[in-house]
Amino acid sequence: MDIPSVGRWIILALAAVQLVQAVRALRPALRARPGERVDAWLAFADPLAGVPVSLALAAGEIGLVLYGLAVLGPIMAWQLARSLLGRRRGPTPA
Repeated sequence: MDIPSVGRWIILALAAVQLVQAVRALRPALRARPGERVDAWLAFADPLAGVPVSLALAAGEIGLVLYGLAVLGPIMAWQLARSLLGRRRGPTPA
């Protein structure tokens, strides 16, 4: 796969942004209370798992992109399932 050099730099910049997002999400994940841990850790794992996918895409390595998506896919599916189940249950009373 041939990606223009401008596209590679854009993808590398997006990978850097994802890494910063993962680092920023780590502290809330470590401080989360028991009922909130899953969402906080998913918010950390999503950008962290996306960094290798972006780097592999920038390098043009489709095989590594597929391996990365094999890790990223269940994380994103879990986030989607939790958000859909949260909407179905409705707001929790305070």
